[in-house]
Amino acid sequence: MKNHFLSFLFIYSLVFCSTVRTFASLQRGQEIYSQICVTCHGPNLDGGIGPSLVDAYWKHGDTSEAIMHSISKGIVGTEMIAYEYVYSEEDRQAVTDFILDKQEGNRQTLRSFYARDYFKGKRLSPELFDSVESSSQEILPENFLYTKRMFDGVLRGQSKLFIKQAGKYRFNIGGGGRTSIWVNGEEMHYTNDQEKKNTHFNKDFHLEKGVHNLEVLHEEPTSFSMRFYARLQQVDGGTWMLTGKSLEGNTPKIVRPGTEAKVVRKWIEGLPPRTLLVLLPNQVMVAYDSASGQVLKAWKSALINQTPSLDSRSQNESVAKGQEISGAQQTVLQGQEFSLKSYETSGDSLFISTLVDGVQKRIKVSPDGSDSFSISVQ
Repeated sequence: MKNHFLSFLFIYSLVFCSTVRTFASLQRGQEIYSQICVTCHGPNLDGGIGPSLVDAYWKHGDTSEAIMHSISKGIVGTEMIAYEYVYSEEDRQAVTDFILDKQEGNRQTLRSFYARDYFKGKRLSPELFDSVESSSQEILPENFLYTKRMFDGVLRGQSKLFIKQAGKYRFNIGGGGRTSIWVNGEEMHYTNDQEKKNTHFNKDFHLEKGVHNLEVLHEEPTSFSMRFYARLQQVDGGTWMLTGKSLEGNTPKIVRPGTEAKVVRKWIEGLPPRTLLVLLPNQVMVAYDSASGQVLKAWKSALINQTPSLDSRSQNESVAKGQEISGAQQTVLQGQEFSLKSYETSGDSLFISTLVDGVQKRIKVSPDGSDSFSISVQ
């Protein structure tokens, strides 16, 4: 298994490093994405009919090779068709590069477990793990570390950190046991419950924009589930979880109205695939069909249950909940050909830009009182 693992790492690094994302390639990738991919994956790559391409969960793989394969061969049982004979290899690679350039956080995560005996009395380090075979290995589509059953052993997590903004970073760690975390071959965090605290350290360190190697090494007393948690924090910035729970267990997710307008493009039960769901601060939700220029339905006291779509990576329908508003259906834009270009929220309203028969149109969806909405062409 050790030889297979080393071979895997070599191929893994070779494939990743061979992808040179030039400015021209990114421009071409964005052009094709805006023409073809935006309809299903959204203008911000955050999903719609198809899955998000910027969150941490990648069911079909998030390496350059895996994304290229999905684009080329398609995904059976979904609306993702094969583009192998539609676009050249250079163009398909450009789309792959564009998607990879939008990533942020932990990606390409490999989890390995090891028996405890070999590590007794030894300081955890990557070199120590390289000299012993693992008992199991798995690439995790969620891109954070977890266990599904009793944790009894030593954990090694290896991944790539995609950093969009250069700056100072640190790790936040908890749960007990002993932990060693390495970035680009340098140890940045060390704790061990069995040693004096003056041996512990947690460094602030600088990361440039780009891709960095991450290793998480951890051992804790046998327990029903792993108590260890870890996240990466940018000082005075955002955070990214490195541990969590498997999404294969259908973790509930409910989207509720907030203080500003929200847009949800997950596939909704009973609605056409191109529908935008607009959640307004007054708890009114509007279903706007971007393929026909019509408001199809609206609800008050509304929310969206996305739970059914999580296991299947958006291949099952999410469910709209609320009290349906009678008479909400209306034609907003008239024409034969509709092409959604973009949408953006601004305070309590949503602005939608659409090409209608080749002419740019912009509409605004806003709250109207406590239980209704207004929609107008700008």
